[in-house]
Amino acid sequence: WASSAWGSYWSWDPKETWSLVTWLLYAALLHQRLTVGWRGRRAAIMTVIGFAAILFTFLGVNLLLSGLHAYT
Repeated sequence: WASSAWGSYWSWDPKETWSLVTWLLYAALLHQRLTVGWRGRRAAIMTVIGFAAILFTFLGVNLLLSGLHAYT
């Protein structure tokens, strides 16, 4: 649908980019917990960073940046 609407599947829109960053942060957290065995403080810090990325993706991108997915 994005290809027919905007001409490409991925346009490096700020909302798309920050969404990708958030997914990669949580994927890294899961990877580190399962393979390296991160527990406790390191995993908690990574979780807080991931949550901050979610908040920025939902709120900050809409309020501070413009793009195809901005609703302001």
